[in-house]
Amino acid sequence: MKKLLTILLLLNSTIYGQGLFEFFKLTADDDNPERFDRIVVDINYNNWVKAPPGISQKLYSIGGSFYWYKDIPLGEKSNVALAYGIGVDYHSVYSNGAVQYDEDGEGNTFTNLTPIALPPGYTINKVSFKYLEAPLELRLRTMSRSREERRGFNFKFYVGFKAGYRIGSHTKYRDNENKIKVFRLQNTLPYRYGPTVRIGFNKIAFNAFYSLTTVFESDKGVELIPFSIGFSWMRF
Repeated sequence: MKKLLTILLLLNSTIYGQGLFEFFKLTADDDNPERFDRIVVDINYNNWVKAPPGISQKLYSIGGSFYWYKDIPLGEKSNVALAYGIGVDYHSVYSNGAVQYDEDGEGNTFTNLTPIALPPGYTINKVSFKYLEAPLELRLRTMSRSREERRGFNFKFYVGFKAGYRIGSHTKYRDNENKIKVFRLQNTLPYRYGPTVRIGFNKIAFNAFYSLTTVFESDKGVELIPFSIGFSWMRF
């Protein structure tokens, strides 16, 4: 009983002598590397390079992505960090193109994107792809100010690379009378990869991605190279 009372007295003295916050190490983060932007949400304008003649791509070709990152500062209060993560990207392009399949005499199928005359009453004509992605970033950011000042003003330049595995693809057409949705486009390349960049302040950044792979397999589909530009919202 005496030993228990002694322990309680020592614990009470420690808590009130050093302060409750310090005792529970609630202020210890000030001495550790500061982490940023572990959750990133992108809203992007999507498009293709080398679209076939006659294909008109729409300005409202909007897609998005969601990523979770592991941020690893390279030293205490460092201006440099590495980050890797996982996420999902939706790449949708609205246009006057229709996906069509051409077959040769040997039964081989070629996936084409052909311009069509869209009726006045149409509302949607798009091609969409969904990817499970693994991004990697080298992160540079201003860290010369205090923690409170950095939360008010913090410039960020993140350059990286990401690779994705396709987990879905479809076309969608809708007008006043019809709604047609076709899944699992033929001859679609099952993966994509390419460089990325983010430039911004605090929670908002400009982002861009350029694919080093085409949408369809070589010699089995029209050559479309996807890219995205947009804005990122970053937290935690």
